[in-house]
Amino acid sequence: HSIDSKLYPLVFTEYTVKPLGSCNKVIEATRSFNDLNGFHHLDSYGIVDRDRRSDKEVGYLRAKKILVPDVAEIENLLLLPGIISVVARRRGKNPGEVLAKVKKSILGMFERELRSQAMLHVRHYVKKTVEVRIDKKFSNINALEDHMLDLVDEINQRGMYESLCRELHGYIDQNDYLSVLKVYNQKQMLPDCNVAQLCGLENKDRYLRYVLGVLKEDGPDATEIRNAVKRCFGIE
Repeated sequence: HSIDSKLYPLVFTEYTVKPLGSCNKVIEATRSFNDLNGFHHLDSYGIVDRDRRSDKEVGYLRAKKILVPDVAEIENLLLLPGIISVVARRRGKNPGEVLAKVKKSILGMFERELRSQAMLHVRHYVKKTVEVRIDKKFSNINALEDHMLDLVDEINQRGMYESLCRELHGYIDQNDYLSVLKVYNQKQMLPDCNVAQLCGLENKDRYLRYVLGVLKEDGPDATEIRNAVKRCFGIE
């Protein structure tokens, strides 16, 4: 019943799309399948959520044929300007006005939650760094202790937090809507920004069904939506 299992088969129509579960399962299955390319001669790509991955992590995964969107949540895809514009226009609304109101709402929500969002990103970075650095052999407990003490100094979580807060404030000051979609993990953003109501639809579920309906029609508007999503995955 997830959004991605409904949306992706209608966007990546040239592929067979199969849900596998966790990100780790997707990454491992894609790697294993492509390692056997000499037998089946098929191309395989994985799709995982961005969550709080850094640009460096995303670049690494994309190089391994793991597609990662430039939005923090799958729901954020439905807030891409290209998709909002199509829905608003078809519903007889002014796309520019609808998009401006959605942007203002989301930027306001993000500003109120900026520090808590920064904390989530710092926690993710610390967790990933510790996991990578601890995954090595140590000859004795003293070596492990020294390693962990060095790691605490190296991570500098407070410095990272303050730097990240400045960066996120910059997105707000510059009205950088796409960058906010890229880092803002908030499940309630889709219903709370009122994009459905602004497009003349009852709620977020109706909005999603409308987008899926456009894709199933397979006309020019469907192509516009597909292109918006694919660009978000770094596919031109």
